[in-house]
Amino acid sequence: MKPFAAALLLALVPLPAPARESQAKAELRWKWQKGQEAVYKSVQKTLLDLGGQPADQQMGYKYSMTVENVAESGEATITVKYLAVSAKAGPLLGNYDYDSEKDPEPGADSPASAAARMVGQSFTMKMTPVGIVTEVLGYDKVLDAVTKGAGSEAAAARARLKQMLNSETFKGMMQQMAPPLPEEKVGKGDTWNTDFVVKMALIGTMSFAMKSTMTDLKDADAHIDQDITIELKGGGKDNSLAGLVEIKGGKGKSTAVFSTEKGCFLSQKSAIELTIVSDGQPLAMKMVNELTLVSRK
Repeated sequence: MKPFAAALLLALVPLPAPARESQAKAELRWKWQKGQEAVYKSVQKTLLDLGGQPADQQMGYKYSMTVENVAESGEATITVKYLAVSAKAGPLLGNYDYDSEKDPEPGADSPASAAARMVGQSFTMKMTPVGIVTEVLGYDKVLDAVTKGAGSEAAAARARLKQMLNSETFKGMMQQMAPPLPEEKVGKGDTWNTDFVVKMALIGTMSFAMKSTMTDLKDADAHIDQDITIELKGGGKDNSLAGLVEIKGGKGKSTAVFSTEKGCFLSQKSAIELTIVSDGQPLAMKMVNELTLVSRK
């Protein structure tokens, strides 16, 4: 074969699929615009082992995220409003089943009554384009609404909740729902590591380490697998139980779909298993979280 003909033939032969795919890189960024609204539904299922007896609890939230402002840096100020809530538990944890979109208000004595009072409440958070939650404001008002009508125990209940679910704690919880994105463009098979913390009153700081891999980039949607490791780090004058509570075997996996076109997560599902040891007594726990972009209806 003549050299020119051979070169032409090679030019016409398509590259193997792995070589083509390795060239596709995507920048994963939240694309916030002032006035934009995104509505998510999240469901958290918690499975416990109470002395050999299984117990389960489920909390669900439907909330809107409305962009109030976008700074030159791309950091967005977002109002998060609870549109609906659901709460469910088996006999060992109160035996209730409530959904604000279907059921009338639960009775004042129902364990679901606190969750029902979240509907219509809102708070503000700030988020960078790579998804780092930098600040949460106004969550104390949500806690005030949750403890409203708790009778003579309202003040004590409010104090306990504010200690356990303060703004710093909730900032970490919101970060857990939407883990930070990579700084650089990524393609199929690329990995990146992210770390964040959830500060827990009384016991210390829960440290989350995630190793993420983009498994596919299809129709502008990035498919992501994540390996999660959780550690508890005590210390601090406000952590009175630090050292008395341990977390063992904190491991989990997550899958997510991020739309590079819409600039937001379309879905995420994680499953985490761990054992909490308090006063020498182990409590096995499994948490399954699902987050889905939905319509307001």
